[in-house]
Amino acid sequence: MNWILTSHILLSSLAYGLLAVAAVIAFFMIVQQNRLHSRQPLGWLESLPALETMDRWMFVAVGLGFALLTLALFSGLFFVDDWFEQHLVHKTILSFVGWSVFALLLLGRWQFGWRGKTAAWWTLSGFAVLLVAYFGSKFVLEALLDRQWG
Repeated sequence: MNWILTSHILLSSLAYGLLAVAAVIAFFMIVQQNRLHSRQPLGWLESLPALETMDRWMFVAVGLGFALLTLALFSGLFFVDDWFEQHLVHKTILSFVGWSVFALLLLGRWQFGWRGKTAAWWTLSGFAVLLVAYFGSKFVLEALLDRQWG
């Protein structure tokens, strides 16, 4: 079982890292687009790639992160004995909600051509849910309830 847990942790970390990169790109896309539309000087934002290029990079990171997150979620199912005893229900539900946000984002891109600000906000929303899934759950369990994780 140790190799399953190790692979789950590795997949989760890689997925989280790629989705964090996508969220950073999304943030800079929104800032850059707001500056362009308000006709404010771009300043250091001029050194960023074009919005179209950043959009492409964001979707590469989202696509790879989503694939790894899918594998991480399914690999996590193998080592859970008792959802409630291990305090994993809230983390798992929030992780699946985050997964669903990214699934809808990829579907929206494929079906409706979502790009730019719309895609960036979906990316930030999905990442925020994953952020709460891990760090929020960890904070509530360890800081507020004084219990150990998993």
